[in-house]
Amino acid sequence: MMVRIDGERLWSDLMTMAAIGATANGGSYRTALSDADRDGRNLFVHWAKEAGLAVSVDKIGNIFARREGQDPKLPPVMLGSHLDTQAPGGRFDGVLGVLAGLEAVRTLDRAAIRTRRAIEVVNWTNEEGARFPPGVVGSNLFAGRTTLETLLQTRDRAGILMGDELKRIGYAGEVEVGQRLVDSYIEVHIEQGPVLEASNVTIGAVTHTSCQGGGIIEILGENGHSQTTRMSKRRNALVGAARIVEAIEQIGMAQEPHGMASATVIDILPNNRINIPHKAVLQFLAVHAEPEGRDRILDMIEQAVTKVGKEAQLAVSFSRNPQRHKFDFPIELVELAERISGDLGYSSMRLPTWTAHDALNMHVVCPTSLIFVPCRDGISHSEFEWCEPEHAKAGADVLANMALARAQRPSD
Repeated sequence: MMVRIDGERLWSDLMTMAAIGATANGGSYRTALSDADRDGRNLFVHWAKEAGLAVSVDKIGNIFARREGQDPKLPPVMLGSHLDTQAPGGRFDGVLGVLAGLEAVRTLDRAAIRTRRAIEVVNWTNEEGARFPPGVVGSNLFAGRTTLETLLQTRDRAGILMGDELKRIGYAGEVEVGQRLVDSYIEVHIEQGPVLEASNVTIGAVTHTSCQGGGIIEILGENGHSQTTRMSKRRNALVGAARIVEAIEQIGMAQEPHGMASATVIDILPNNRINIPHKAVLQFLAVHAEPEGRDRILDMIEQAVTKVGKEAQLAVSFSRNPQRHKFDFPIELVELAERISGDLGYSSMRLPTWTAHDALNMHVVCPTSLIFVPCRDGISHSEFEWCEPEHAKAGADVLANMALARAQRPSD
């Protein structure tokens, strides 16, 4: 039996959620644990309870809305993503996965379908990392990749603790994070790339990830007055940083289409209009289809940093962040997505994901599936991000039927 979600209800939910933290250019600004994030969470919880779901919140603020199964002892099927946005962000990145999951369980209720396994719709805390770096922390902790203490002590750029903000907005839950079995995790998301749109294909069944990396570069010069220090005597850390930023961009350009890299954050001291900066700290991200390519990018950036340091007579240091390695999604879930797409009349194709999602963390907990739908011009993390209503519905249709197929499985 195939089910189809209510596309108008899903679209209404998406647009209503988008109004929380709405920006002038049509996007949304709901950074993690902000007042707007709290309001978005409250709305999701209201809708979930309205749908008869049991809501729980764990100690890092992940929200789980559970539709009980016939056998509560069986591990649940999880559907979800995140409600927090970039600064600013769009209406669909993450939000589609949560609200499509909610509409999927409503659809099963309307069809009076009971499932063997419970289905849980999850909103993960701080996926974007726009306020509290790094990102995907809620699912990261659920998967046992970090510690609660580490995350609660994380500060934003204003020095505010994540733990304090969880309490302030009322989402410091009592439930332990993770430490339980999950049958499978399925996430629907806009592609964040142009492939589906260019191919006129509706559903992307994600087969594998890219190889992601990044690092921190510190440049040390010498403080001085910008209106009195002789030009020939200056050791300006910001000038060194600028040269390194340009070098990273050129390295990234040379890797296209298989890889990319850019500097993304710069902090300088003392950061006032009079003094010559004596310290600059850069952060950068890199990605490549293959691990050798990712490592080659990091090596080239390190060499460029060393070269700039010598030429500009600046002290430099280079450190690599923990790298995210490539993996394949379970082929049985890829094939399930393709089969259901075909049965529903939607075109599909296989493709990779270039960026991180909660599904990448959940991969170490249970079988996971990542389903893409097109977004206009491949734009994401932007106020101009857009997903057509029929594509949002198609992704939710596939999600609902994949959830049904997994939730009806007998005990392993």
